[in-house]
Amino acid sequence: MNVPSVSIGLHDRYTPAIRDRIVERLQVPIDDDAYHLLTPAHLRTLAATESSDGPVLSFYLQLGPERRSRAVWHSVFSSLANETTKGIRDRRERRVVRDELDRIENALNEELPELGRGVAFFACRTTRLWQQIAVSVTLPDGVHLGTRPYLRPLVRTRDEHDRFVLALLSQEHSRFFISQIGQVEEVFQVNGERSPRLLAERVALVQGGVAVAEPVKREGRVLAEAARLVLAQFEGRHLLTSAPPEMRTAFVNDLPKELQQRMGGNFAVDLHAGVAEVAAAAEPAQRAVEAREEEATLARIFEAGPNGAAWGGRRTLDALWERRVMTLAVDDTFCQPGSRCRQCEGLWEQIPSECPTCGSEALEPVADVVELALEEALEQRAALELVRSEAARRMMLERGPMAALLR
Repeated sequence: MNVPSVSIGLHDRYTPAIRDRIVERLQVPIDDDAYHLLTPAHLRTLAATESSDGPVLSFYLQLGPERRSRAVWHSVFSSLANETTKGIRDRRERRVVRDELDRIENALNEELPELGRGVAFFACRTTRLWQQIAVSVTLPDGVHLGTRPYLRPLVRTRDEHDRFVLALLSQEHSRFFISQIGQVEEVFQVNGERSPRLLAERVALVQGGVAVAEPVKREGRVLAEAARLVLAQFEGRHLLTSAPPEMRTAFVNDLPKELQQRMGGNFAVDLHAGVAEVAAAAEPAQRAVEAREEEATLARIFEAGPNGAAWGGRRTLDALWERRVMTLAVDDTFCQPGSRCRQCEGLWEQIPSECPTCGSEALEPVADVVELALEEALEQRAALELVRSEAARRMMLERGPMAALLR
């Protein structure tokens, strides 16, 4: 996959023209025939897709180490595909779905995503939809047909603090990645020049007391603006860097104060490392950021008291129905069968004979009411905190695996 890039000269300063070149390259359409991380923009595009003529096929497949070994995924894929096509009575629709499944199988045979715990494909011939997404968490296997993409499993990937931009910086060549923990995708590069008069052009920066050459200062400004634009384009939450001290000082010095506060720390990796090496090198720093943010979110919920927070499944689901949830925190391992009322859309941890809220008998069982709660929170524009660190899980033990900070 070609990575968008810009080149800057030794004496180039940051200008509106350079900014426009970066923006233009960042907005180049992505290669659909390649695996990508799920970004908020991807999710919005998929959510807006609808087909009135021909089914939208949504395909999920787990790809843990055991399935990658000896291509075990083949047999799982065949079972899912056969079960799906066998249930389609219309011959034309069955042929269309079979063709889309063959295309997915060919893509998997050609290449599995190097990183991640699974894949999601979304395909529809009539709308020209084709998306290959590598997911960082394990999602249930499944094939879904409908007029719109089936996105519900993806809510498990939408943690508020699990969106990182990684910056590998040097004067000659810099690389920017978007990342979820354990998974990265390279999205931008800046190619520069090294000054033969580097030592002769040194000037001292006050911040940190690090001596930085003037050409490095100029390039640090360009890289800082590139990082700002990458964060904005891919809606990254935190920024991590791998850079020599001189370049890092110049880079951080030119970041806007708001982005300096989103610096998550440093990691060390070879500038030319592959994506798997970059992901492994960044993971400890990412997990430290995630744990810190999870604990801070739970502390805010604790401090809000009984009137400003809801703890436990029932109170949290009630708060969602009342549309009062500002932040929803859930232990990422927590799943709970339950039901949903088709009339008032209330969510329940059991399957009552009638809806306790509206009295309707139009209750449908659901395999995981937590998944629906996360989906509802996103629709209400609430923030999600999927708790994965052991320290934060211990904080939730006394009160339950689901909680909400209320509006």
